[in-house]
Amino acid sequence: MLRRAARAAVRGCSLRNLFALFVGAGFALAPLLAAAPEATSIALLAYVPQYPHQAHGYELALTRLQHNVPARDWLAAADRALTEPSRVELPFAQPGERASGTAARGYGFTVPVGRRVTVTVARDEGAIGELFVDLFRATPPRFERVGGTLPGSGTEPFTIDAVEGGDYLLRVQPALAATGSYDLEVAAKALLAFPVDGVNASAIWSGFGAERDGGRRAHRGVDIFAPRGTPVLAATDGWVTGVGSTRVGGNVIWMQPLFGNMRVYYAHLHEQWVEPGEFVTAGQPLGAVGNTGNAVTTPPHLHFGVYVRQPGRRGGAQDPVDFLR
Repeated sequence: MLRRAARAAVRGCSLRNLFALFVGAGFALAPLLAAAPEATSIALLAYVPQYPHQAHGYELALTRLQHNVPARDWLAAADRALTEPSRVELPFAQPGERASGTAARGYGFTVPVGRRVTVTVARDEGAIGELFVDLFRATPPRFERVGGTLPGSGTEPFTIDAVEGGDYLLRVQPALAATGSYDLEVAAKALLAFPVDGVNASAIWSGFGAERDGGRRAHRGVDIFAPRGTPVLAATDGWVTGVGSTRVGGNVIWMQPLFGNMRVYYAHLHEQWVEPGEFVTAGQPLGAVGNTGNAVTTPPHLHFGVYVRQPGRRGGAQDPVDFLR
């Protein structure tokens, strides 16, 4: 029973529920302890807050919850910000939001596949006390925290990479005694840079899912056409994990971005300019456009593929356009 209660406490985002779990566990143990004087000790799993807002709420729950109405209101407001957020569209900007007392603001929004989300919160010069900013991925009934500000970080923005997209919730709440106002901005941009120098999406002539070999297979990427020798560029920061040649892809390169559940694939290259194990940055030349492999009868182009690893599934090919637009 103790182990299940502890796991539930660590997973939960509701500080009121957390406090209730520990108090309930204490009452449940009291008769056992009284009836077993020979037992020298029972070790309880210590609760360790995972982020600043949680630590502040935990301190309130332990020291002031029973006799302090503002503390109870603060915890209730934190819960409401997650369960009853205001729906907004990205990009979103809200200047002059008031942060004081027990107030908490919740903003809910949907992030498309393949986006880098940036959250910026700028406080006014007269602000007092800590402001907690936390971003959650909404997977009801849970809220998984995926980012947030650090104590004393001021106006430094933070980013998260939404490879698979989804629904998100941003909660902004001051510490119980804090006052002031803040300006909020939430923006999203393409996760990957365009991988061929000097062209744009108009150079994509063959899209994802197009039939190949008389319908026996589907195109698992996009073809970006450009003159032979045009530099092919790293679409993001990451490691070169493979450089080689195959019958279908010709001269190929595999890349592992810093966000680890994704791979990027380049095929039909005329030349390869990197080696396995190299770390490259977005925009760095990797090779040159060509028509090697099974593309020998077509004009020079880059076959560009994006693969997202998903537990229990093979392949994982995604439409690269979703990550580039």
